[in-house]
Amino acid sequence: MPAGWRPIELTMCDAPALAPQEIEAALDHPVGAPPLEVLAASRSHAVIAIDDVTRPTRTAPIVARIVDRLVAAGLRTDAITVVVATGAHRTATPGDIKLKVGELADRVRVISHDPVGGVAETGVALAGRSVQVSREFLAADLRIGICGVMPHPFAGFSGGGKIVLPGLADLDAVVRSHKYALMGFGGGFELAGNRFRSDMERAVREIGIDWTVNVAMNSRCETAAVVAGDLVEAHRAAASRARDIGCTARPSRMLDALVVNAYPKDSELLQVEAALVAVRAGMLAWLEPDAPVVLLGACPDGLGSHQLFGPGGRLFRRPGPMAYLGGRTLHVVSPATRADADRSVFWHGYPYHENWDACTRALAPSLPAKAAIGVAASGPLHVPCGSRPAPVDAATLPVEER
Repeated sequence: MPAGWRPIELTMCDAPALAPQEIEAALDHPVGAPPLEVLAASRSHAVIAIDDVTRPTRTAPIVARIVDRLVAAGLRTDAITVVVATGAHRTATPGDIKLKVGELADRVRVISHDPVGGVAETGVALAGRSVQVSREFLAADLRIGICGVMPHPFAGFSGGGKIVLPGLADLDAVVRSHKYALMGFGGGFELAGNRFRSDMERAVREIGIDWTVNVAMNSRCETAAVVAGDLVEAHRAAASRARDIGCTARPSRMLDALVVNAYPKDSELLQVEAALVAVRAGMLAWLEPDAPVVLLGACPDGLGSHQLFGPGGRLFRRPGPMAYLGGRTLHVVSPATRADADRSVFWHGYPYHENWDACTRALAPSLPAKAAIGVAASGPLHVPCGSRPAPVDAATLPVEER
């Protein structure tokens, strides 16, 4: 930082990475469901759904442990399929599969979800219309989901049933699930009373999923907590751990600017807004009235791809100013901004910078000489302690969603 600026690290409570034997112990003691080996003993075909490369969950070691348990219970490896739950994201590439499944991809069948051609009717409704779900998932008589649990803008926390809806759903159902985001913040980090989560979990329960593995991460994106078992009970326990790990205390003084790193949701520009969940949910109260917010995103995949919110997507709209920022300036720092010249992600009034030095030069004239700069290093994982979400301004929503 420029001379005179005082960085104030906004640290999470954090947690150490689990040792392999601790992960095994978590799988041995599921919450609200029988042991996996008991379930597998009477089944013939298993599907394991995992989140995709835009989610930072280190799924490969857990998938390997699950497969070992299924084989020990009597299933053949050719009766086990891993489905990458892409939702409306791009199709998983061989490189993505290597990252998310590891060497196991050479032993078991791994496919990427197809939300258009790879789905079948369930007869279960979400938002008044029947949901279609992965044909591979529905064909299995043992259905398992593995996913990360982290703060989410309208589901409270990700994970649990979201691996199916929207992860394995048809594109129309994905649209309906994401419209909950357009209708409001969904209650911040609170799960009780969250309309999307209750509707989604009811539908997933009816569709059927036998076992879930929910993973909470530490600030280095290591697996810090694992809770296996029931669709809802295991998710709630994992969300509680994610909240504790991410808990971030208010700084001792007001901040002149806030820098939020989008790691570990920084694979593409279309994902980095996840780092602003904590800003909206409480960190704004830590800032001086006109203090700017800076969002950092490495974005090795550039702009990225999203069939709903990306350019040409079903729910794409030209972005406007974020009402909850209250007129504050948002600076976006990423080499991927070069690929977003048409301003498809952030409002044209928010300055874009290709690197940090360019950003500091732009910030300097508006900041005091000894500016206090808050830094949230793992933005999407932070949970402001004792926070409540900023209210949603309905006037900023599309007319049809008000």
